[in-house]
Amino acid sequence: MTSNNLREIIHSLRERLTTGRLGAGIVTSMTGMLAAAGYEYDVARFPALPSNHAWPTDLQDAPQSLAEALLWKMGKWEVYRSFVGYVADANSAPKTTDVVFYAFAKHLANSSRPIYDQHALRALWAIDSGMTHGQIGLCRSLLATRDGKWKASASGASTSEGYQLYLDRVERIRDESLTLDALDKLLMPLGQALKQHTADRADKERTTHITEFNRLAGLAE
Repeated sequence: MTSNNLREIIHSLRERLTTGRLGAGIVTSMTGMLAAAGYEYDVARFPALPSNHAWPTDLQDAPQSLAEALLWKMGKWEVYRSFVGYVADANSAPKTTDVVFYAFAKHLANSSRPIYDQHALRALWAIDSGMTHGQIGLCRSLLATRDGKWKASASGASTSEGYQLYLDRVERIRDESLTLDALDKLLMPLGQALKQHTADRADKERTTHITEFNRLAGLAE
C-alpha cells in the first residue's frame, strides 16, 4: 500500500466527518480499498462470533472443557477467570493492563459495545476530525513512546480513559446505517496498515513513526 492510497482513505473519511457522520456506503468503499491493498479483516483467523449468544459464565476451580484445559496448559487460567468475571459482572472495571480483554468481554456481554484494540484506536485517531487536542494527546500517549515510535500495544496509566474515548467517539462518528461490525472491519485493518506503513517510511526517511503518521493524516506535530 502506498502513501497516496492511505492518504486518500484518511482524507475521504476525515472530510466526511467534517460535515456529518460515516455511513455504510463510504465505509464499505474504503474497506474495499484496504482489502485490495492486502489489508483486510482476517475472517479465517477470526470467524464471525454468534450474535446474541448467551455465553456461559459459570466457572469452576478447574478446567471443565477442552478450551479451558488448553488455556490452563498455556498458563492463562487466571487471565481466563478474570475475563469470565468481566463478562458476568456488568459493573466490573478493567485493570490498566487488560483493557483490550475487558472491552472484548463487554462486547460479548452486550454486542452494542465495540471491539477495541490498539489498531482501532490508531485508525480512529487518524480519521476523526472532531477530536480535541487533549484527545489526540491521549491517543499519542497510549500508542507511542516519547521518542515517537509505536508501542507494541496500547499501554500507560490512561488505558481505561483511552477505551472510554473510543466508546464515545465511535458513537459520534457513525450514522444509523453503519453497524459496529462494519466499522470494526474498517478500523482494524486501517490501524494495522498505518502502523506498518509509517514504521517502514520512518526507517527509510530517518524520521519517527509519529512524524509519518501525522503527515498521512494531515495533523500537526
